[in-house]
Amino acid sequence: MGGVIYVIKVERIEKPEELTVDVQKHLTEEFKKDKKKSVWNKKYIRDKLLKECNNKCVYCECFIGEGYKEMHVDHFHYKDKYEDEVVEWNNLNPSCPHCNKNKSSHDTYEEPIINPFEQNPQEYFYLKNYRYYSRNDKVEKIVRDTIDVLGLNDTEDVVKFRFEQGEAIIEKIREIYELANENKYILCSDTKKKNRVLRGCKNILSKGTREAEYSAFMATIIKDDIYYGKLKSILIELGIWNETLQELDAKVDEIKKIANEYIKEKIMEEK
Repeated sequence: MGGVIYVIKVERIEKPEELTVDVQKHLTEEFKKDKKKSVWNKKYIRDKLLKECNNKCVYCECFIGEGYKEMHVDHFHYKDKYEDEVVEWNNLNPSCPHCNKNKSSHDTYEEPIINPFEQNPQEYFYLKNYRYYSRNDKVEKIVRDTIDVLGLNDTEDVVKFRFEQGEAIIEKIREIYELANENKYILCSDTKKKNRVLRGCKNILSKGTREAEYSAFMATIIKDDIYYGKLKSILIELGIWNETLQELDAKVDEIKKIANEYIKEKIMEEK
């Protein structure tokens, strides 16, 4: 696995209408009186946080929410020390349990780490052999601190899972390609096999769209895989490459393009 960009900058959306200035003030005062109260744990806050991150942890991009890992509301600036920001919208980040618990009471003012809502991770990280590394010496300190604080390279909890996900999509691509290639001359007339190939291709591409888990990472794997290119060529040659696949393919291209454009710009700057 070569060096690839792994995450994409997350855009902050408008705070919930219910979180008015008066409500924010009231909740903040309530927290100051009793720090055991989870005043931020409101459905309208949690729902909006999940929406703005496509149901993914902003730090590691794993799925969170119903049916996945529990969603934690992370206070980027530690709530017990910076009480006035306890329900400040720009201080609330949707997180998975692993990242939130590792981050714990870390003081991000005293020792900054990367906030994907404010900084573009593409300027800091790249992924090689399923582990995070710093893009250059200038950002080495904040990248190292971010990796250590969030546990982004924890072998058992994170790296192993990335490896499993990456190898699984590579294996799936190879499986669907072989099915299409072995049945190339009967695929158009054998509806069951044709539908299996088309469904398989659709499922592969869906892993590299913005809404998917580890989207930039998966998009790069898919588009760089030689067997995906061969699979696409077979389907086009047979005239069964359809509009749905084309739309998904374009979305995956766009995700990979976002990642690769930054790399190209940096290479030009360094020349």
